[in-house]
Amino acid sequence: MAPEPSATPESCDRRLLRLERIDSPLIAQLAAAIGHLRTAGEHTDPEQNLAHYPGRTGRDLTSWVGGNVQMIAELLVPLIAPHTRVEITSYGVLHQDPPPGDALTLDLTTALRNPPEDPAVREVMIASTGLDQVVYDYVLATPGAVEIAERTVLRVLAQATALPGQPVALHVYCRGGRHRSVSLARKVGELCQALGASVSVTHRHVHLPVVENAR
Repeated sequence: MAPEPSATPESCDRRLLRLERIDSPLIAQLAAAIGHLRTAGEHTDPEQNLAHYPGRTGRDLTSWVGGNVQMIAELLVPLIAPHTRVEITSYGVLHQDPPPGDALTLDLTTALRNPPEDPAVREVMIASTGLDQVVYDYVLATPGAVEIAERTVLRVLAQATALPGQPVALHVYCRGGRHRSVSLARKVGELCQALGASVSVTHRHVHLPVVENAR
């Protein structure tokens, strides 16, 4: 499977446009206020100090507001999430049976260590899956795992904001589809659900035998 392309940073204008399209008076007012601040920062000479902002230039103000659009969007997550339906599917690429349809993807084939590769817990891991607490805890204790889940939640909610009213599909995959992908799919689902989103999680290959070269 081709590697996921790196995301292009979203412009301030595009973030504002997404906020303005959300059917919420509060969000519309916030978007209008942010737009007003941005206009105030657009000076013919971006290096000239602004009278109402001592020590700040037009470029400074525009940069500050642009950064805070992202912060405000994240503060609005509790308003976005309750109207979001998230459909998560975990699978293993070695089975050559990916789920159909377009979706956000989370590639764990190299991001986290495959639990059966750890000699200290190999036998337990081979006999278990990410549906078992011992595997779930092991995977989530891997450095960076929780951060990956949290970033994925923000991606899901950004997609929900851009396409209001449509379900957000997320495909989480590792090599064998039994440990890493299942555990992270569970964690992302739990985080989305905690924010109020409606979540379904399907594990496409969790019932299949361990693939010995699933690294």
